[in-house]
Amino acid sequence: MIRPSSPNIRRSVRYWIYRAAPAVLVALIAGCAVPPLKPLGPTAEEIAKQKRLERAQANLSEGLKKYDSGGYDEAINNFLVALDSGQLTTPEQLIARKHMAFIHCLGGREANCKEEFEKIINLDSKFDLSPAEAGHPTWGPVYRLARMETELRRSGRAIPVAASKPVSVGEKLMLDAMKAYDDADYKQAIKGFQDALKESLTTVDQIAAHKFIAFSDCLTNRMTQCRTEFEAIFKIDANFDLVPAEAGHPSWGPSFRAVKAKQKTASPKK
Repeated sequence: MIRPSSPNIRRSVRYWIYRAAPAVLVALIAGCAVPPLKPLGPTAEEIAKQKRLERAQANLSEGLKKYDSGGYDEAINNFLVALDSGQLTTPEQLIARKHMAFIHCLGGREANCKEEFEKIINLDSKFDLSPAEAGHPTWGPVYRLARMETELRRSGRAIPVAASKPVSVGEKLMLDAMKAYDDADYKQAIKGFQDALKESLTTVDQIAAHKFIAFSDCLTNRMTQCRTEFEAIFKIDANFDLVPAEAGHPSWGPSFRAVKAKQKTASPKK
């Protein structure tokens, strides 16, 4: 009988271990497969993209600040840089283009203003200005024209060729006064709107003139005159009301509410 400790047995065991080792190793690796390691942190491409996004948003924010302070040329430059980056979301693009349209209209560049509004409507067909923005005498009509023409094009209908209508003296005075108001030149704005009221104006423009005179008076602490202008509005339209954004203004809001309450009290009960 051959003992297990014999040299032949030991050589045989080593041989079979040698033959079986690769198969055992493969089985162990297959059963304990390690997933590929993910890179720690963002990739270089992701970091670069994030930086482009941050620069675009910074330019958008800076453009809005310049717009609020009346630096319109600088604001447009910031908006263009932000838009050219290709990083802005659709809502952010709408904000940039809307303010660019406002700036162009305030500068008398109606074609550029209308073009920006058309780009906005093509980006978002459901876009609309707020009531306070849509009622602005400078860019409101341009926006409505851009929307009408865009909708006509989409429906395949022809755009009517309207005879060019000359701007009336009253309309020109309204535009100039509105520009002064937007530039915070309230004294000049008041004079401009008062001059416009001496001309032939539509009811809508009459109300707008009195409203912005009231705003200008309140902003310059002429509270009695401010209330007088609101009273003049109620004589034209007893149901007049400010939009929520205007009604909550800390300068003229209290004066308007006081006049409105007085108007309701003075109205005959049915």
